Amino acid sequence: MCTAPHPLAIEAHALFIEANLGNPGLYPGTADLERDVIRWLGELLSHPTAFGHVVSGGTEANITALWIARNLTRRRKVIYGQTAHFSFGKAVDLLGLEPVVVGQDASFRIDVDAVAREIDGDTLAVVGVAGTTELGVVDPIADLAEAVDGRAFLHVDAAFGGMVLPFLRRMGHDVPPFDFSVDGVFSVSTDPHKMGLSTVPSGAILFREEQGAELITVEAPYLTVKDQRSLSGTRCSAAVAASWAVMSHLGREGYTRVVERCMSLTERVADGVRGAGAELVLDPPPMNIVAFHHERPGAVVAAMKEKGWCLSRATHPRAVRIVVMPHAREETVDAMVADLGEVLQKV
Repeated sequence: MCTAPHPLAIEAHALFIEANLGNPGLYPGTADLERDVIRWLGELLSHPTAFGHVVSGGTEANITALWIARNLTRRRKVIYGQTAHFSFGKAVDLLGLEPVVVGQDASFRIDVDAVAREIDGDTLAVVGVAGTTELGVVDPIADLAEAVDGRAFLHVDAAFGGMVLPFLRRMGHDVPPFDFSVDGVFSVSTDPHKMGLSTVPSGAILFREEQGAELITVEAPYLTVKDQRSLSGTRCSAAVAASWAVMSHLGREGYTRVVERCMSLTERVADGVRGAGAELVLDPPPMNIVAFHHERPGAVVAAMKEKGWCLSRATHPRAVRIVVMPHAREETVDAMVADLGEVLQKV
């Protein structure tokens, strides 16, 4: 789900290659750039004054959100869906929490009724996903917020969708509310190094307010600042600069064009899959991910790899998954679809 960074992102990254934002007193310019990036993302996600950090990616962002929620509540239970990212398994293990994994509804979204049944006095957080890794589905965040009703923190993992869904909405697509526009959303994660065209590693974690940040703060007397409030000590200034450069250059209009082109290519892939006789899991695809049912997805993926294509498997449901990123081209899509048609006749 990463892609070729924008040339400006690469150039900016190289200029800041030695800078460590973990010691911002030595690099005040990159600290300013980080504030700008968080402000830009906050405006995109319906909360211009959001507090947050540029981090290494969705895993660090999700761990940080649950870390703060745990320290604020001292509870143990985290409720998330079976289609949530694997980083939540890491997070609950590292933080000594209890995972409660619920199923999905007929639309492959988290089962809100199951979430409501599981919430109790020991629940610290509920997780919704805006753009699931396997299918690009958006969980019903507003319904989750209603089910939570202030009894726990609601975190939204928009690692992929955060840089797609706002632009789909600008294109006229029916995008359900998924970000800070929903009352009750505590935090949102998103990854500029995915559809944001930034360099790796560039993720972000945003909070509705600064509440709880002091609970993960540690003293750092030998640095140029008195304390740190991030999971990573050494932090990549280069990725911050890269994100700032490409966001400043493209703006919302530029990103809308990027997403519009990806969705055009996605429909081209979907047409090819239909033409090969396969059934799409979601038709039309909600984002730039095409998934189609197959009893032996691993065999399809392996056969396509032999032909030089990198597809992947989905497990809920069993399917073959194709992610359409900005580096794709029409002729590449057509060649891939032709090879896929041959593979599906044999597997």
